[in-house]
Amino acid sequence: MDYLEFRFFYKERNLLIDIFIQELAAIEFEAFEEEKEFLKAFVAKNNFSETKFQLLTLKYKHLYNSYKEISHPFQNWNKKWESNFEIININQFCSVRASFHLPTNKKYDIIINPKMSFGTGHHETTRLMAKELFNYELSNKSILDFGSGTAILSIISEKLGAINIDAIEIDEQVNKNALENIKINKASQINVITGTGKDIPNKKYDFILVNINRNTIIKEFNYFLNSIRSDSVLILSGFLYSDVNYISKFLKKHNLKIINSKMENNWALLIVKFF
Repeated sequence: MDYLEFRFFYKERNLLIDIFIQELAAIEFEAFEEEKEFLKAFVAKNNFSETKFQLLTLKYKHLYNSYKEISHPFQNWNKKWESNFEIININQFCSVRASFHLPTNKKYDIIINPKMSFGTGHHETTRLMAKELFNYELSNKSILDFGSGTAILSIISEKLGAINIDAIEIDEQVNKNALENIKINKASQINVITGTGKDIPNKKYDFILVNINRNTIIKEFNYFLNSIRSDSVLILSGFLYSDVNYISKFLKKHNLKIINSKMENNWALLIVKFF
């Protein structure tokens, strides 16, 4: 899949940048990186709407001096990830590295080969989700990993004892990468599914892991509801902390409440259960 990168050069760092990022996410932008003087925003080329983008950039033109568009064909994008991929320490027990790195001395030495798949551990939301998994007893638990990307969360879940793991991702190319990562980590409990919410198997899960943007969470939420029991734990991330109030109100309509929340660099994680 080809990607477009847009670099917005700040006039100065303004709190409204966070709202700008949120609105970019609402028009299918998937990832963001902030440098000292500019914001990098990434969108799959086949999801990019020129009309919506121009309306949004006009609305927020007071935040930046200029912007630049950069095209990333799939192969070049992979090379960029590989050249920048560094070992990530999730916690004292777990690290994430590529196969070209030397093994670490961590108990859970996870190998994720970097291709254009979300979830290498470098983004705040992936780290938040991965760290959170260590707070639960996952032995013999069932897992739904929705928006699974590289399958990093599914792989960690299995290493922590989970069984019957369904990893759902819409992009077939990304799932090819996930299957490679599953194989190299010698995981055997993960069922990779190409699809959306309607493709979730008709069963209930102990844990549902969702690391996608706010709008997609809302869009697919009824499918998640069909997959949880009264004692299931729903772990949500992929959105900014400024979205939490909106999501909280939405959850209450479905008799769900946030029992804990965490944040890293303005990105949020929510732990959700039924009342």
